[in-house]
Amino acid sequence: MYLLGNMMYFCLKLYFMYERKIPLTIDCGLHLTREILNGKWKPALLNAISLDVKRPSEILRILPEATRRVLNVQLKELEEHGIIEKKIFPQIPPKVEYSLTEIGWSLMPIIDAMNVWGDKNRDFLEKVITQNPKTKEISKSPCDFIQVKITNAKGDNGYPHLAST
Repeated sequence: MYLLGNMMYFCLKLYFMYERKIPLTIDCGLHLTREILNGKWKPALLNAISLDVKRPSEILRILPEATRRVLNVQLKELEEHGIIEKKIFPQIPPKVEYSLTEIGWSLMPIIDAMNVWGDKNRDFLEKVITQNPKTKEISKSPCDFIQVKITNAKGDNGYPHLAST
């Protein structure tokens, strides 16, 4: 009985844990954009999908620090917001691929601008971040891998889906 009570408590806690405490503000473009991109891995997910990394296992491989659960939650949120599409192939085992929608492609200049800004201000930002006592550990990201893929994948105008022929 004790175990059942603990399980019910845990399930109820999970159910209410994600309840929004502060009303959602959507009367400003900045708030709307933040709502879509809010999530540690969302910009990296969008970047990867834009570079033809479509399968969940491939995404997990290039973002090894992200858990499968967190990636699934954030992919689902991006899908619910109409930023990406999920295609399930009717085969055994099931095959899933993600792709950007047109509105998702329109976010890519913002993602690219964030990347450029971070690179441009790298020295200052790394210094400030590493001096913060809350920063315990620094790790290597898959940016180098993704940057090589960007260089090889982008068309004349910067995006493979809009490549001029």
